[in-house]
Amino acid sequence: MMNKYLLLFILFVTLKAAAQTCPPNIGFEKGDFTGWECYYGTVSRDDGSLSLTHTNSVPTIGRQQIFSKANNPGNDQYGGFPRLCPNGSNYSVQLGNNETPGIAERISYTFVVPANQTDYTIFYNWAAVLQDVASKDDLTHSPDTKKPLFSAQIYDVEANQYITCASFSFNSGASLPGFEASVVPPPKAMPGGIVYYKGWTSSSINLRGYAGKTIRLEFTARCCQPGGHFGYAYLDVSEPCGSSITGNNYCIDQKGTKLYAPGGYSEYNWYNADFSKLLATGNPFTLNPVPPDKTVIGLQMIPYAGLGCPVTMTATINAINAPFNFVLLDSVGQCPDKPTYDLTAAKVTQGSDANLIYTYYTDPDGLNFLPNPSAVTNGTYYIKGANPYGCSNILPIKVIISNPIVKVTNPKPVTYPTPVDLSETFTHDPELTYSYYYDVLLKNPIEDFENMHYTGSYYIKATSKYGCYTVIPVFVFVYPPPPPVVTGSNTFTPNSDGVNDNFSISIKGYGAFKSLKIFNRYGKEVFSSTDITTTWDGTYKGKPVPLGSYYWVFNGTNTYDRSLVHEAGVITLVR
Repeated sequence: MMNKYLLLFILFVTLKAAAQTCPPNIGFEKGDFTGWECYYGTVSRDDGSLSLTHTNSVPTIGRQQIFSKANNPGNDQYGGFPRLCPNGSNYSVQLGNNETPGIAERISYTFVVPANQTDYTIFYNWAAVLQDVASKDDLTHSPDTKKPLFSAQIYDVEANQYITCASFSFNSGASLPGFEASVVPPPKAMPGGIVYYKGWTSSSINLRGYAGKTIRLEFTARCCQPGGHFGYAYLDVSEPCGSSITGNNYCIDQKGTKLYAPGGYSEYNWYNADFSKLLATGNPFTLNPVPPDKTVIGLQMIPYAGLGCPVTMTATINAINAPFNFVLLDSVGQCPDKPTYDLTAAKVTQGSDANLIYTYYTDPDGLNFLPNPSAVTNGTYYIKGANPYGCSNILPIKVIISNPIVKVTNPKPVTYPTPVDLSETFTHDPELTYSYYYDVLLKNPIEDFENMHYTGSYYIKATSKYGCYTVIPVFVFVYPPPPPVVTGSNTFTPNSDGVNDNFSISIKGYGAFKSLKIFNRYGKEVFSSTDITTTWDGTYKGKPVPLGSYYWVFNGTNTYDRSLVHEAGVITLVR
């Protein structure tokens, strides 16, 4: 029997071949423009046409610039999105700038589509910043070709023509679908006109039917003349290239999978193999449970108006005999003293396979990249884990950066001995732990917090699993019991007849005995006791005392409020 590791190696090689490695450095992963052609030039004042100068693979300073993950380039000043594509790439390119009006930049890449590939797709991500033309400049910037623009065009070299269904362009005079207005004003040198931006967006170039043909990719950013408005763009081409539909491989550990179509289309319709039955709409298409191995799924994509032509394609579902273990924490968090959280930290995916590549999104379908996964705030985000065999999954994770929130309701007043349970003054969150204190400094914990009997303010500490805590006061009002009532008999007859032979006092209510003293009419003490069970038998030093009146004095404690209780009375001794 063939060794299982050899089987996995063969499988890996087969899949790598199926993934169709892109032309060299098409994704700028060498950190330079090797294989790319660079151009710079100007925009005509008359009709907006371009006059470009070819510089081979040598970029023009300020017009074609590569950003590296190793040197974090930060965020775009107008859109706030990262200048480096957040798809896990090591390099991205910026075309143009906001400093010089009337300029144009282009980069292009020429390659041959593999002859044996009938379904071949280039995936890329882009972002653009375009300053709109102020209303007073509309006439001088007509037609739209004279306005700031970003375009992606595909040129069939042999046919000497552009492939219109695989090309698109945005200019600042268009409706700008998906663009947002920046709150940052344009530079003083180029006033007038709102700056619009579109953050990183996934797109694709489907070259179905172009096997063996020479194709040129062209990405262009340009400003305008006259008027001094600007436009620039960011670009990153993804690797590997190949089949348009991804997610069609599932591993033995997976119960379901999602099929991802190329981005940038208006409608997605999923069918069975012969397109006779509509299975689902939208992108992606969730398959749960996964279908049998070698199931064929059809796809029809309808583009946005003016941005291409309808495309149909198929994908074969492949069951991969390889493990896939992607583990993600349900939630992560920290205290507000650190305002952002790093989702790329290793502990977030601890327990996952070591060979996974992670990408980060703001939506559960993985269509919108999370701009800065290493610095996110409160919210729910989505992480995609993918292994080299094409197996992947997207899982949600909640980020909590705050102290716990607890709403306490002061309890209704009660009368002692009815207790107040502090733990019943709020709704419990299973994610938090609670402790109780007599003081706001949390130095005196309350052990019996379920039986509070005294009026006052107490403090509840709610602690999250991230160590953050909130202290909330709660006010308890307890009506005290009535004072204890101490009484003694008026007379007693210590004649040994078994009836009323001893004098004692009784305590009704919440009182405690401390001492009882009895004095004769001259003030001489004839009896003293610190034990309520020890009663006076009418003797002093073992001898009967004379008949007559005596005075008793009681000292005790109110057992509720710990106050002292003093009572006195007269008793007549008869025989």
